[in-house]
Amino acid sequence: MNGIAIALLSCAFLALEFVFSKVLLRSMDPIVLTAITSFAAAFILLFILEARHKVWEMGKLKRKEFLVLLAVGLISGVLAQLLYNTGLKESTATNAVLLTRLNSLLIAIMGVVFIKEKLRSYHITGALLMVSGIVIIATKNFTVEVKPTHGDGLLLLAAFCWAAANILMKKYLSTVPPEVIVIGYYGFSGIFLSVLNAGYIMPQLTAEAILYLAALIIFVSIIGRYLWYYSLEHTSASNVGLASLSIPLFGVLYSTFLLGETLTTYHIIGGILIFTGLVVIEIPILSHEDLLHRLKRHYPHH
Repeated sequence: MNGIAIALLSCAFLALEFVFSKVLLRSMDPIVLTAITSFAAAFILLFILEARHKVWEMGKLKRKEFLVLLAVGLISGVLAQLLYNTGLKESTATNAVLLTRLNSLLIAIMGVVFIKEKLRSYHITGALLMVSGIVIIATKNFTVEVKPTHGDGLLLLAAFCWAAANILMKKYLSTVPPEVIVIGYYGFSGIFLSVLNAGYIMPQLTAEAILYLAALIIFVSIIGRYLWYYSLEHTSASNVGLASLSIPLFGVLYSTFLLGETLTTYHIIGGILIFTGLVVIEIPILSHEDLLHRLKRHYPHH
Protein backbone atom coordinates (compact mmCIF):
# COMPACT_ATOMS: atom_id res chain seq x y z
CA MET A 1 0.00 0.00 0.00
CA ASN A 2 1.52 3.36 -1.02
CA GLY A 3 1.85 6.45 1.16
CA ILE A 4 -1.16 8.29 -0.25
CA ALA A 5 -3.42 5.26 0.27
CA ILE A 6 -2.20 4.98 3.86
CA ALA A 7 -2.84 8.71 4.38
CA LEU A 8 -6.40 8.33 3.10
CA LEU A 9 -6.91 5.33 5.38
CA SER A 10 -5.67 7.39 8.33
CA CYS A 11 -8.17 10.14 7.45
CA ALA A 12 -10.96 7.57 7.40
CA PHE A 13 -10.06 6.63 10.99
CA LEU A 14 -9.51 10.22 12.15
CA ALA A 15 -12.93 11.28 10.88
CA LEU A 16 -14.52 8.76 13.23
CA GLU A 17 -13.88 11.27 16.02
CA PHE A 18 -17.00 13.20 14.97
CA VAL A 19 -19.16 10.09 15.45
CA PHE A 20 -17.59 8.74 18.64
CA SER A 21 -17.49 12.14 20.35
CA LYS A 22 -21.10 12.87 19.40
CA VAL A 23 -22.26 9.61 21.00
CA LEU A 24 -20.07 10.04 24.11
CA LEU A 25 -21.34 13.57 24.73
CA ARG A 26 -24.81 12.13 25.33
CA SER A 27 -23.61 10.81 28.69
CA MET A 28 -20.33 12.68 29.37
CA ASP A 29 -19.53 16.25 30.29
CA PRO A 30 -17.54 18.06 27.53
CA ILE A 31 -14.78 18.92 30.02
CA VAL A 32 -14.33 15.27 31.02
CA LEU A 33 -14.28 14.06 27.42
CA THR A 34 -11.80 16.79 26.44
CA ALA A 35 -9.52 15.86 29.34
CA ILE A 36 -9.57 12.12 28.63
CA THR A 37 -8.91 12.50 24.90
CA SER A 38 -6.13 15.05 25.50
CA PHE A 39 -4.32 12.80 27.97
CA ALA A 40 -4.72 9.80 25.66
CA ALA A 41 -3.38 11.75 22.67
CA ALA A 42 -0.43 13.09 24.69
CA PHE A 43 0.57 9.65 25.94
CA ILE A 44 0.25 8.03 22.51
CA LEU A 45 1.98 10.80 20.56
CA LEU A 46 5.00 10.70 22.87
CA PHE A 47 5.64 7.19 21.61
CA ILE A 48 4.58 7.67 17.99
CA LEU A 49 6.82 10.72 17.61
CA GLU A 50 9.58 9.09 19.67
CA ALA A 51 9.90 12.57 21.10
CA ARG A 52 10.29 11.94 24.81
CA HIS A 53 13.87 13.13 24.53
CA LYS A 54 12.53 16.44 23.19
CA VAL A 55 10.94 17.37 26.51
CA TRP A 56 14.18 18.77 27.84
CA GLU A 57 14.35 21.17 24.87
CA MET A 58 11.39 23.06 26.33
CA GLY A 59 13.78 24.35 28.99
CA LYS A 60 15.82 26.00 26.24
CA LEU A 61 12.90 28.03 24.90
CA LYS A 62 13.03 31.80 25.17
CA ARG A 63 10.59 33.36 27.62
CA LYS A 64 8.37 34.68 24.81
CA GLU A 65 8.37 31.31 23.03
CA PHE A 66 7.43 29.52 26.25
CA LEU A 67 4.56 31.94 26.93
CA VAL A 68 3.31 31.64 23.35
CA LEU A 69 3.44 27.85 23.58
CA LEU A 70 1.48 28.05 26.83
CA ALA A 71 -1.08 30.32 25.13
CA VAL A 72 -1.37 27.92 22.20
CA GLY A 73 -2.02 25.00 24.53
CA LEU A 74 -4.73 26.90 26.39
CA ILE A 75 -6.38 28.43 23.31
CA SER A 76 -6.29 25.39 21.04
CA GLY A 77 -6.00 22.43 23.38
CA VAL A 78 -8.40 23.66 26.06
CA LEU A 79 -10.68 26.50 24.92
CA ALA A 80 -11.17 25.37 21.32
CA GLN A 81 -11.69 21.72 22.29
CA LEU A 82 -14.21 22.64 24.98
CA LEU A 83 -16.08 24.89 22.55
CA TYR A 84 -15.99 22.13 19.95
CA ASN A 85 -17.23 19.37 22.27
CA THR A 86 -19.94 21.59 23.76
CA GLY A 87 -21.02 22.74 20.29
CA LEU A 88 -21.02 19.17 19.00
CA LYS A 89 -23.24 18.16 21.90
CA GLU A 90 -25.80 20.83 20.96
CA SER A 91 -25.51 20.57 17.18
CA THR A 92 -25.20 17.75 14.65
CA ALA A 93 -22.05 15.92 13.66
CA THR A 94 -22.70 16.93 10.05
CA ASN A 95 -22.73 20.63 10.96
CA ALA A 96 -19.60 20.13 13.07
CA VAL A 97 -17.77 18.54 10.12
CA LEU A 98 -18.69 21.38 7.78
CA LEU A 99 -18.58 24.45 10.02
CA THR A 100 -15.19 23.71 11.61
CA ARG A 101 -13.70 23.74 8.10
CA LEU A 102 -13.96 27.51 8.37
CA ASN A 103 -10.69 27.16 10.26
CA SER A 104 -8.67 27.27 7.02
CA LEU A 105 -10.42 30.44 5.85
CA LEU A 106 -9.82 32.15 9.20
CA ILE A 107 -6.13 31.21 9.12
CA ALA A 108 -5.82 32.86 5.70
CA ILE A 109 -7.63 36.01 6.85
CA MET A 110 -5.65 36.28 10.10
CA GLY A 111 -2.44 35.74 8.16
CA VAL A 112 -3.21 38.83 6.07
CA VAL A 113 -4.23 40.93 9.09
CA PHE A 114 -1.70 39.93 11.76
CA ILE A 115 1.43 38.71 9.97
CA LYS A 116 1.14 40.85 6.87
CA GLU A 117 0.78 38.03 4.38
CA LYS A 118 -0.36 39.10 0.96
CA LEU A 119 -4.01 38.78 0.06
CA ARG A 120 -4.06 36.41 -2.89
CA SER A 121 -6.79 35.83 -5.42
CA TYR A 122 -7.23 32.26 -4.14
CA HIS A 123 -7.90 33.66 -0.64
CA ILE A 124 -10.80 35.72 -2.00
CA THR A 125 -12.15 32.94 -4.21
CA GLY A 126 -11.93 30.35 -1.44
CA ALA A 127 -13.51 32.74 1.07
CA LEU A 128 -16.48 33.48 -1.17
CA LEU A 129 -17.07 29.78 -1.81
CA MET A 130 -16.84 28.80 1.85
CA VAL A 131 -18.99 31.67 3.12
CA SER A 132 -21.60 30.86 0.46
CA GLY A 133 -21.65 27.24 1.62
CA ILE A 134 -22.02 28.22 5.28
CA VAL A 135 -24.86 30.64 4.47
CA ILE A 136 -26.68 27.91 2.53
CA ILE A 137 -26.38 25.52 5.49
CA ALA A 138 -27.38 28.18 8.05
CA THR A 139 -30.45 29.24 6.03
CA LYS A 140 -31.32 25.71 4.89
CA ASN A 141 -30.89 26.77 1.28
CA PHE A 142 -32.47 30.21 1.90
CA THR A 143 -35.72 28.77 3.21
CA VAL A 144 -35.39 30.17 6.74
CA GLU A 145 -33.97 33.28 8.41
CA VAL A 146 -30.29 33.17 9.31
CA LYS A 147 -30.38 32.02 12.94
CA PRO A 148 -27.40 29.79 13.79
CA THR A 149 -28.07 27.52 16.74
CA HIS A 150 -26.11 27.94 19.96
CA GLY A 151 -24.16 24.79 19.12
CA ASP A 152 -23.26 26.05 15.65
CA GLY A 153 -22.04 29.31 17.14
CA LEU A 154 -19.76 27.42 19.53
CA LEU A 155 -18.38 25.37 16.63
CA LEU A 156 -17.54 28.55 14.74
CA LEU A 157 -15.84 29.97 17.85
CA ALA A 158 -13.80 26.76 18.10
CA ALA A 159 -12.68 27.21 14.48
CA PHE A 160 -11.68 30.80 15.32
CA CYS A 161 -9.59 29.64 18.31
CA TRP A 162 -7.82 26.96 16.25
CA ALA A 163 -7.01 29.55 13.60
CA ALA A 164 -5.69 32.02 16.19
CA ALA A 165 -3.45 29.33 17.69
CA ASN A 166 -2.06 28.49 14.26
CA ILE A 167 -1.24 32.13 13.58
CA LEU A 168 0.53 32.43 16.95
CA MET A 169 2.62 29.36 16.12
CA LYS A 170 3.44 30.65 12.66
CA LYS A 171 4.45 34.11 13.92
CA TYR A 172 6.37 33.28 17.10
CA LEU A 173 7.35 29.60 17.02
CA SER A 174 8.85 29.28 13.54
CA THR A 175 12.23 28.15 14.93
CA VAL A 176 10.85 25.73 17.53
CA PRO A 177 10.91 22.02 16.53
CA PRO A 178 7.37 20.77 15.77
CA GLU A 179 7.81 17.88 18.21
CA VAL A 180 8.45 20.33 21.05
CA ILE A 181 5.33 22.29 20.08
CA VAL A 182 3.24 19.12 20.12
CA ILE A 183 4.54 18.05 23.53
CA GLY A 184 3.97 21.52 24.97
CA TYR A 185 0.54 21.76 23.36
CA TYR A 186 -0.76 18.57 24.93
CA GLY A 187 1.24 18.96 28.13
CA PHE A 188 -0.07 22.41 29.01
CA SER A 189 -3.62 21.61 27.95
CA GLY A 190 -3.54 18.35 29.93
CA ILE A 191 -2.34 20.10 33.10
CA PHE A 192 -4.96 22.83 32.82
CA LEU A 193 -7.73 20.33 32.14
CA SER A 194 -6.71 18.28 35.17
CA VAL A 195 -7.15 21.43 37.27
CA LEU A 196 -10.59 22.03 35.75
CA ASN A 197 -11.57 18.47 36.58
CA ALA A 198 -10.30 18.63 40.16
CA GLY A 199 -13.08 17.47 42.45
CA TYR A 200 -15.30 16.52 39.52
CA ILE A 201 -17.07 13.25 40.15
CA MET A 202 -16.83 10.98 37.14
CA PRO A 203 -20.33 9.91 36.12
CA GLN A 204 -21.09 6.22 35.89
CA LEU A 205 -20.69 5.38 32.24
CA THR A 206 -22.91 2.96 30.40
CA ALA A 207 -21.44 -0.04 28.65
CA GLU A 208 -22.09 1.74 25.34
CA ALA A 209 -20.20 4.85 26.49
CA ILE A 210 -17.21 2.78 27.64
CA LEU A 211 -17.20 0.97 24.30
CA TYR A 212 -17.25 4.23 22.32
CA LEU A 213 -14.55 5.79 24.54
CA ALA A 214 -12.32 2.78 23.92
CA ALA A 215 -13.08 3.02 20.19
CA LEU A 216 -12.22 6.75 20.18
CA ILE A 217 -8.84 6.07 21.77
CA ILE A 218 -8.03 2.95 19.71
CA PHE A 219 -9.30 3.91 16.25
CA VAL A 220 -8.67 7.67 16.32
CA SER A 221 -5.84 8.34 18.80
CA ILE A 222 -3.86 5.17 18.12
CA ILE A 223 -4.60 3.74 14.66
CA GLY A 224 -5.57 7.00 12.94
CA ARG A 225 -2.60 9.00 14.22
CA TYR A 226 -0.15 6.13 13.77
CA LEU A 227 -1.16 5.71 10.12
CA TRP A 228 -0.90 9.49 9.69
CA TYR A 229 2.75 9.57 10.79
CA TYR A 230 3.50 6.32 8.98
CA SER A 231 2.21 7.82 5.73
CA LEU A 232 4.55 10.80 6.17
CA GLU A 233 7.46 8.38 5.98
CA HIS A 234 6.23 6.95 2.68
CA THR A 235 5.06 9.99 0.73
CA SER A 236 5.50 13.75 0.73
CA ALA A 237 3.98 16.02 3.37
CA SER A 238 2.10 17.80 0.57
CA ASN A 239 0.41 14.56 -0.48
CA VAL A 240 -0.55 13.82 3.11
CA GLY A 241 -1.86 17.36 3.51
CA LEU A 242 -3.99 16.97 0.41
CA ALA A 243 -5.28 13.65 1.70
CA SER A 244 -6.48 15.46 4.84
CA LEU A 245 -9.05 17.24 2.66
CA SER A 246 -10.95 13.93 2.66
CA ILE A 247 -11.66 14.12 6.41
CA PRO A 248 -14.82 16.26 6.05
CA LEU A 249 -16.10 13.90 3.35
CA PHE A 250 -15.61 10.86 5.58
CA GLY A 251 -17.12 12.78 8.49
CA VAL A 252 -20.32 13.59 6.60
CA LEU A 253 -20.68 9.99 5.42
CA TYR A 254 -20.22 8.63 8.95
CA SER A 255 -22.72 11.14 10.35
CA THR A 256 -25.28 10.01 7.79
CA PHE A 257 -24.84 6.24 7.92
CA LEU A 258 -23.69 5.66 11.52
CA LEU A 259 -25.60 8.36 13.40
CA GLY A 260 -28.63 8.39 11.12
CA GLU A 261 -28.40 12.16 10.56
CA THR A 262 -30.31 13.38 7.52
CA LEU A 263 -28.12 14.58 4.67
CA THR A 264 -30.30 17.16 2.96
CA THR A 265 -29.89 18.94 -0.35
CA TYR A 266 -28.67 22.10 1.36
CA HIS A 267 -26.03 20.08 3.23
CA ILE A 268 -24.80 18.67 -0.06
CA ILE A 269 -24.75 22.02 -1.85
CA GLY A 270 -23.21 23.86 1.10
CA GLY A 271 -20.72 21.06 1.70
CA ILE A 272 -19.56 21.09 -1.92
CA LEU A 273 -19.02 24.86 -1.77
CA ILE A 274 -17.14 24.64 1.55
CA PHE A 275 -15.01 21.75 0.32
CA THR A 276 -14.22 23.50 -2.98
CA GLY A 277 -13.26 26.67 -1.13
CA LEU A 278 -11.12 24.62 1.23
CA VAL A 279 -9.26 23.08 -1.71
CA VAL A 280 -8.75 26.50 -3.33
CA ILE A 281 -7.23 27.87 -0.11
CA GLU A 282 -5.27 24.81 0.99
CA ILE A 283 -3.52 23.72 -2.22
CA PRO A 284 -1.40 26.89 -2.60
CA ILE A 285 -0.49 26.70 1.11
CA LEU A 286 0.66 23.11 0.68
CA SER A 287 3.12 24.20 -1.98
CA HIS A 288 5.19 26.13 0.58
CA GLU A 289 7.50 24.68 3.25
CA ASP A 290 6.57 26.87 6.23
CA LEU A 291 5.58 26.19 9.81
CA LEU A 292 1.88 25.84 9.07
CA HIS A 293 2.76 23.31 6.36
CA ARG A 294 4.91 21.25 8.75
CA LEU A 295 2.38 21.41 11.57
CA LYS A 296 -0.17 19.63 9.39
CA ARG A 297 1.71 16.54 10.45
CA HIS A 298 0.63 17.10 14.02
CA TYR A 299 -2.77 18.76 13.66
CA PRO A 300 -4.34 16.83 10.74
CA HIS A 301 -7.97 17.84 11.31
CA HIS A 302 -7.57 21.29 12.91
